[in-house]
Parts: sequence; structure tokens; C-alpha cells
Amino acid sequence: MTIESISDLARECYLGDDFTEPGQAQQAIADYNWVKEHVLYRCSHWGVPGETLVRKSGNCGAKAELLGELLELHGMKVRYVEGRPLSSVLPITRLAIFNVHFWVEVKIGNKWLILDPTPDSGITHFLGDTEPGYHLGNPTYTARWNRIPGWFKQAYNHPLASPLRWVTNIKLALQRGQRIP
Repeated sequence: MTIESISDLARECYLGDDFTEPGQAQQAIADYNWVKEHVLYRCSHWGVPGETLVRKSGNCGAKAELLGELLELHGMKVRYVEGRPLSSVLPITRLAIFNVHFWVEVKIGNKWLILDPTPDSGITHFLGDTEPGYHLGNPTYTARWNRIPGWFKQAYNHPLASPLRWVTNIKLALQRGQRIP
């Protein structure tokens, strides 16, 4: 099956009509694994989730939005979390432009399961464990939203931020041992 839209992806990842807590958890983890394994972490232009799917790359927020839409298509309640999980590990994250990170929480039963699809194989060791239910160190939570605000995307996509994204992509490519496509 060719995946050309988020709806196609939802059909591809769909595990069935098991709406029990274990069934929803399995579906959420299947969706998480697909985004984590098939969408490269790259600090590129932050558009809509469909663009992230087509490009097969995106920053933490873009990957979180794609995962969130996929989970919602599978009937689950989602919220987006902004936090600062790396400030003690990476001093540069104390700078305003680098001090936020986005991930998803999905409601399974009465609990919220943390899902951070950001790392790919080249940077998992750098970011640490992001397996479902666990997050990086002791994050400082800044906000939780039903949708990531448009003003945040606009600030990220500002032309003055472009050189920083370019440098970040080079660093990520070096960590992966690959050239930037």
C-alpha cells in the first residue's frame, strides 16, 4: 500500500477494533513505532502533519503532531506537551530558541501514556530513553495543549531561525554518519 496521506497511514497501522485499555495501548505503541522508525528527526520547516509524512522528516513538534493526528484517527484523546527535558544534559538548551521540546500524551483508560517519537536510530543515545511511558530525565513541564499553537510554528519558521536549523541538521547528520539529502 502506498502511503500518501495520514488517512492511508491510519489504515496501514490499524490493528483492529479492540477498544479495551490493552488494545488501545497496543494501537498507540504501534502508531508511535511507525512515526519513530519512518520519520527522520530533522530540524526542517515546520508545516502541517501531512507535510511531515510526505517529507518523512520533521522536528520534535512536527513528529509529535503527526503522531497525534494518527492517534486521533484511531479514536484516542491526545494532548501535546511542551517541556524542557534536556537542560541539565545540554547547556545549549538553556537558550530561549532551544529550550523547548514537544511530545505527545495519549489517554489510555484514566492514565496518560507519554509518547516521544523524536529520536531515530542516530540520536537515541544522545536523547536517552524515550520508550512509551518514560521520558528524558526529569523534564520541566511548560505547558500542555490540545493543539500546538500556531505562533510557536511561526516563530520556528522565521527566516532568522533558518541558519540555526541548518547547523542543527548538519550536527544531526554527523551523528547519524550520513550526508544531508
